[in-house]
Amino acid sequence: MRSSRQTVLFAVLVLGAVAVLGCGRHKATPDDCRAVLDRIIELELTESGYRDPVLRARWQQDLGRRFAPDLERCRGLTVKNDLRHCVENARTPEEIVHGCLN
Repeated sequence: MRSSRQTVLFAVLVLGAVAVLGCGRHKATPDDCRAVLDRIIELELTESGYRDPVLRARWQQDLGRRFAPDLERCRGLTVKNDLRHCVENARTPEEIVHGCLN
């Protein structure tokens, strides 16, 4: 798994990218922000080989708490209307950043 510092920087980058403005967009809801973060965490854990459901749940809770301030900053930012669909179908965190948030 990436180091804590890399994960923090990655999450900040992702949630900051949500601020991109343009057509076909809406203000991010708390659910939008949570969906982005939850999916990134899920994909990161899968890429890192965490397959044990108990361990995955523990990591998801820990990282969710760790990035709670980023979720607060995400609220109200402008995001694509199809953000949720794109995030759900992404296969990598990078796909979310480059395909769903830009």
